[in-house]
Formats: sequence, structure tokens, C-alpha cells
Amino acid sequence: MNKLAIVLLMFPMVSMGQDAPFECDNNYGECGTPEMSGGGQGGGGSVLINNTDLGDTYQSADDYDDDGVEDSYDNCPRTPNSEQFDSDGDGVGDLCDNCRDTHNINQWDLEGDNLGDLCDPDDDDDGVSDEDDNCLRVFNTTQADLDNDGIGDACDDDLDGDGEPNLTDACPTRPGEAGEFYTDEVCFPDSDGDQVPDVGENPDNCPGIHNPDQIDTDTDGRGDSCDPDLDNDGVLNNVDNCPDVFNFEQIDLDRDGKGDEDCDDKFCFVVYGDEENCLDPESAPSVYSPNLTMKVGETSILKMFTNKPESALAYRWSVKKRMDGDRARVVKSSGVSEESSLYERVVLESPTFSPKFPGKYILNLYVEFETGETAQRDIEIYVGGSPQPDYSTGCSTSPRSSGSVFLFGILFIAAISRKNYLKGDKNGKTYRS
Repeated sequence: MNKLAIVLLMFPMVSMGQDAPFECDNNYGECGTPEMSGGGQGGGGSVLINNTDLGDTYQSADDYDDDGVEDSYDNCPRTPNSEQFDSDGDGVGDLCDNCRDTHNINQWDLEGDNLGDLCDPDDDDDGVSDEDDNCLRVFNTTQADLDNDGIGDACDDDLDGDGEPNLTDACPTRPGEAGEFYTDEVCFPDSDGDQVPDVGENPDNCPGIHNPDQIDTDTDGRGDSCDPDLDNDGVLNNVDNCPDVFNFEQIDLDRDGKGDEDCDDKFCFVVYGDEENCLDPESAPSVYSPNLTMKVGETSILKMFTNKPESALAYRWSVKKRMDGDRARVVKSSGVSEESSLYERVVLESPTFSPKFPGKYILNLYVEFETGETAQRDIEIYVGGSPQPDYSTGCSTSPRSSGSVFLFGILFIAAISRKNYLKGDKNGKTYRS
């Protein structure tokens, strides 16, 4: 019998409680913690699962950004923010709030510059502050106002103030009869020189911005060159994973930043934004774990992902390189995994690592799939902080301190020898040790 099969028989099956092929991110109703907690009886069939990603046992709670806060309670569901700070109390966490100190639950951002309209001194981003802008929400750097009515030409329905709307006015730029002023250059100016007049029957859809092609993908009357939401799906271009295709749900099953709807032609699951090492189910078996940064004294959970989520496997962690003097090892370094959730392997108890000294460590992860195929990966762990005392010996050491320890030993022996030299034996004679 296959060695892996024998090992697998020693562990109970882990029942997955999430049927969706992706982690819930509130696009399909409110998320919640799957009913996975429980205890076995007798032989034991259920596994106790922590309801937080910060626990040391596996869990399957819906937490898109993996910050330990379930999506239905997370004020930044797609940005890791375990502290959940919300300075203005608008329900949007500081790390994803486009107006951190201004209550703006709607997060409106006209020009898509990541600065919300309620705290943006220039909503239309035309270089003129809102308090001086005669077209508050329309790009108009010149601030032209032909009829001096306080409404800029870029947003004035009656440029010449003669009571006749621009669309039907024979000469929108001159009040009254057209007369001698009736020329295209005068009546239908072209401020950006793109051969499309700013006013008239078919006015420029981006006045002030050169766009002769007048492309308007979402047919909303605003040209693509000046439209912050090209596909009119309610998601601004700078955060839209498919800016040219209407996809308000923003479905991205492989998390590569490209929307699944007509924008992504290949599925390759991305872990923590590492596109270079994405997991392609069609490729040869591979294993992945992210590099880590931590501080001395902290304990990091070592996560494991594979591109073969349906295949059972056995795994083993080992320390390949460590700082001198550090005896830290991977706790719960080996085991088996029969299933995955979002390509992350489900394990009974998560492996952890707690280095004692600052520096660079290299860990190796080796797996053998039930098919007999193997894969491995080295990960780098960068540790900062000060050396931590080794309480197992009662001493505090630091990297490359073996020479100091040796010198201390020599001095200690010398001191004892001198003491013995001066001490008499039972016969009153001195001796040399």
C-alpha cells in the first residue's frame, strides 16, 4: 500500500462546509462562518476549527483579505486591517477610506483619484479649487464664462445668456440674432482643437480634452478620455478589474486582478498578490507558501497552497538556514492534508515558527501527493528586533556568540582553579588542580 495512503488512514476526514469555488466576499449575499466547529465522539470524526484566521488550527471562515476579520464584519473586506480602525466612524476602515477623517459612507469620487469628493479640494481635478471653480464637477481649466453669470461655459446650458438653449441656438456664443457673427469659428468654438465643437447639435463629449475619436464606451455622454467609469458599472476605472466591461460584481475567481468576464483568458490562482508564482491547475504539481516578515518573539503560522486542490498529500517542513545560536524549529512540522479551501491546504494543526534572533531564515516545504509526485519550495523569513533570551538554558545569547561563551568558560575555569590552588586539603597541604 502506498506510504501516503497508510498515513492518511491515521487521520479523520475533514468535512468542508463551503460549497462555493471561491471565498465569499459579500458579492453573493452576506458571508458568515461555516458550521464547522465541533468535537468527535469515540473515534472522532469532526475537527475543532477556530473561527479566526489568526488561530493555529485550520478554519474556513469567509475572510477575503485574510486579516482575521470575517467579511461580513470587516470594514475593509479587501484590504488587510485586523485593527479595524475607523477614524470618522462611517463604517469604512481607515486603510480603504478615501476620506479618512470625513464621514462619507458612499465613498463618492468623481474623477477616481482615490480622494473622496467630500474631502477633495478639487472634485473634477482641473486644477481649480472647488471654492473658486465655476463648474464644480466638470473639468474646465480655463474657467471661461461668456455671459458672466457665474456658471462656467463647460457646464452652462445657455452660453450667451439669451434664453435660447445651446442645442437650439443658431449661435450659442452670441446673444440675439446671429447677424455678422454667424460663423463656425465664432458660434461653435473648439477649445481643445480636436475638430469637434464644444457646443451645438453634437458637442464635444470631453470639452477641453483633445479626443477627436469621441469614443464613449458606455454611451453616457461623457467621452472615455474624461470618464472615470468607462463601463458605467459603478466601479471607478482605477479599481475596476475590467474597466471596459460592465461587471459590477467584480468576480475574479483566481484573484489576479483581472475580472473573469471577458478580461481574463487564463485561470491561475494568485496567493497574496504573487502573480509570478500563481497556481495553475493545468501545470505539473507545485506547492507554494509566501515569504514572511516578522519580529523576534512572534509566532508565524506557515500556510501551504498547491495547484492540485483535490489531491491528498503528506508534507514536511524543515529549517534550511538559521541564524547562529538559534535552535528554533518548525512546530508541528509534518502531517497530511486531504482537502483544500481556495487552494489553501486544510491541516489538522498549522505548522508554526518562532525565531529567537533577528536575521534571514530559509525554510523548506516538501510535499508528496497521493499520485506519488513530489514538489517543494523554499521560503525566506526576515526577522527584525533584538535577540530573545533562551530560557531553556537560563542564558541570553546573540548570533555568532559562541566565541564569547567559550571565553567566559575559560575565565570561569581559571577562577575556580585559582580558588582551589589557595584552598588547603584535609592534611593542611595546598595542591594545584
